[in-house]
Amino acid sequence: MKFLVIKHVLVEGLGAFARWCERAGIAVDLVELERGETLPDPQNYQAVWVMGGPMNVADETEYPWLRTEKAWIRRVVQDVQIPYMGVCLGAQLLADALGGDVGAMSVPEVGLGQVYVTKPAVEHPLMRGLPERFLALHWHGQEVKTLPAQGLLLASSDACRVQAYAVGAYAFGIQFHSEVEAQTVRDWSPLPAYRSALEQVLGATGCETLAEAVTAKLPVMTPIAEQLFANFCAIVCQRWG
Repeated sequence: MKFLVIKHVLVEGLGAFARWCERAGIAVDLVELERGETLPDPQNYQAVWVMGGPMNVADETEYPWLRTEKAWIRRVVQDVQIPYMGVCLGAQLLADALGGDVGAMSVPEVGLGQVYVTKPAVEHPLMRGLPERFLALHWHGQEVKTLPAQGLLLASSDACRVQAYAVGAYAFGIQFHSEVEAQTVRDWSPLPAYRSALEQVLGATGCETLAEAVTAKLPVMTPIAEQLFANFCAIVCQRWG
């Protein structure tokens, strides 16, 4: 199998999922939009991952490639039905591209917090084997306000109703960051938008506080991420027989 990964900023890629792709023998091609790279034909891939970024889905004037990316996502999901996983911004772009609504939160959700699997989603193929409540890293100031038509809510948090959702059998968005690794907080915190949200919620020392908390909780969070990755790979295998 070969996965395509769309990166909006250089520091925000597959994270922990990269090593599991390597272990599973899954080839990965990267497109770095920050470098001006273009989106390829998705039909050359068995799955597409669209990662996070500090921009918002409505920032098309500052980032005109967002308009192109949304049209490309619609083709991936609706026309060729290639399995899609959107993380944070990638989840918001999926919702926006398919007619959902994305907007600002009253207060950013930043830090470690619980995610709750909805009762109808406990046996959903993406959530299978996950506990009904688990810890995750959150770092976003925008959220999916309204799901696209045929969207199914999979998970929520106290601060954000749409933490995970599905559209059809093969398209998924997760707002939280399962891909987190020990260095993630320090890698992301220099980005001005991320730093601003971090300090707004956690104060001037929030970077170190959050980095230490993530390191302490990785043994709890990593198995959740690995199960989520395995579930998505099983869905990809089902799609291609």
